[in-house]
Amino acid sequence: MKERYRAIIIKNDSILLMKRQKNGKTFYVFPGGMREENETEKQCVKRELEEEFGIIIEPKQMIYEISQNGEKQGFFVCEWISGDIHKTDAEEYSTNDISLYGTYEPVKLSLEKAFNVEKISKNTESNEKNQEFFKKSTQNFAEVTILPNEVFMQLQQDLITFGIKLKRPLIKFKCADY
Repeated sequence: MKERYRAIIIKNDSILLMKRQKNGKTFYVFPGGMREENETEKQCVKRELEEEFGIIIEPKQMIYEISQNGEKQGFFVCEWISGDIHKTDAEEYSTNDISLYGTYEPVKLSLEKAFNVEKISKNTESNEKNQEFFKKSTQNFAEVTILPNEVFMQLQQDLITFGIKLKRPLIKFKCADY
């Protein structure tokens, strides 16, 4: 079974994402990638973020796990320790076949733009104002597409409920194969 691990990094009211353009569509994904042999889940996330974004992170807790098409993806809440995001010499940026792979760009996206909410509580307690924004955001879709959608929708709700520290139990999703 293939295993991929991804980072959820929120800092200064922004979320770190990989902007993708492929087949005429623009979308965003959580940064990360394939686990290498003899590598732990956390080591995978750390390596991928250093390779793709040029930053040092510390994975804190896996909060989501998706199983689909014989592949497992884990999503870790991570702390950004040091470095500035930039394109590196990772293979994602050096491919010559854009028609096949599309383009990759590391970005910081405001929480407001990503989730169509104004301010998300920095503490772990939910508040009425955040609940009100969440209700609006589920009626008016966000300005961007963040994949996988199941994680995006759950993360949006969890940011409101748990705040940006996202201290919550692990949720496992079984998605329909495509």
